[in-house]
Amino acid sequence: MKIEINREIMLEAAKNVARVAPTSMSVDIIKGVLVESNSDTGEVFLTATNHEVSIQQRVSAMVEESGVMLVNPRMLVDMMAKLDGDFVSLSADRPELLKVKGGRCTFQINCHSSEGYPKPIIPFPEASAPMTGICSLSKRTTFVVSSDDSKLAMQCVQVKLKNNAVHAAASDGIGRMMLVKDESEPTNEQEFLLPGRSLKILASISDDSDMFEVSDIGNEVVFVRGDMIFTIRKMATGAFIDAASVVKNFKPAYSAVTDVAKLKEALNLISVSASISGGAEPINLALLGGEIVIWCNSKFSEASTAIPAKISVETPSTGFYYNVFALLKLFQVVTGKVKLEINAKGIMLIKTRTEVYLQSPTNPKSNIEKPVKEKKETARAKGAEDVKKEAA
Repeated sequence: MKIEINREIMLEAAKNVARVAPTSMSVDIIKGVLVESNSDTGEVFLTATNHEVSIQQRVSAMVEESGVMLVNPRMLVDMMAKLDGDFVSLSADRPELLKVKGGRCTFQINCHSSEGYPKPIIPFPEASAPMTGICSLSKRTTFVVSSDDSKLAMQCVQVKLKNNAVHAAASDGIGRMMLVKDESEPTNEQEFLLPGRSLKILASISDDSDMFEVSDIGNEVVFVRGDMIFTIRKMATGAFIDAASVVKNFKPAYSAVTDVAKLKEALNLISVSASISGGAEPINLALLGGEIVIWCNSKFSEASTAIPAKISVETPSTGFYYNVFALLKLFQVVTGKVKLEINAKGIMLIKTRTEVYLQSPTNPKSNIEKPVKEKKETARAKGAEDVKKEAA
């Protein structure tokens, strides 16, 4: 191998593939990045896989001699970041010893043999659908997915391309759910489940403006973007929740409209009291007298606040209990005006123009002594587990 390449371009490509290369697998060969140079085309290909996702990044270079090397991804990134000059050279006079030179500095590093590297088959499908907004889609859905290995479907984001729109749904299966709808280019209908962690990786190496050609090729979903091919292996997940039906059958009893920024500020204030005992005390939320009233009482503190809102139907004064930190995660990813709809059991829908979020209520902590006058709150909050099952 003997090539000369733009250092910044190589650095960006190395960063992308390093996000895929695993660090915890016991087999050393799978931890490397396969660097291949082709003197006929003047191209360098960087490939990495962790068996769940694979990436191949293509960059142009001055290739004097073709070759293949298996390089430590972290070392490759660090060298490209710290070497001087606009261009760097990579050469190998003998197998498994790579020389990297930039400016007045030269590295010589031992590499693993590329023989036996499980190079993924990178398909280039003929039939595909255009898709943009990967970063935004990931940000607004993956925060909801489950981390429970016994619920593989709930670790995924369901994506549907239909009716000139991208529809996405995610749920943890125990009381939280997010639906997103974004306009898109006209496309053939497609549907697939993407593991949340894989979607995060793709988002981390993309811009929202990037146009991907997406195809379902059976065992994998393929994303093609000019200089990059990214594949996500499908998981044997089982059935996914019918999120659209849950929202369609939701019957609100109480509702209000307010501003996200004001609601987020109020929840941040109350979260101080909710976390002071070292746990996550539930908060009370009620729609009363033209305001959204939020309060939290624990053994260690009492706090309350309110923000103005347009109330259509007020809740009972006792309100309903919710996990404040689950709600705060939502308000990190939505903006503008929101509509809160709460049904008789306390299940809450939070709606924006492009998102619908569902949050089930919770019970107050049983180890907190409640005044007699608050017994009705406890009674109202009972049955939260049934509500979660209904939501799921």
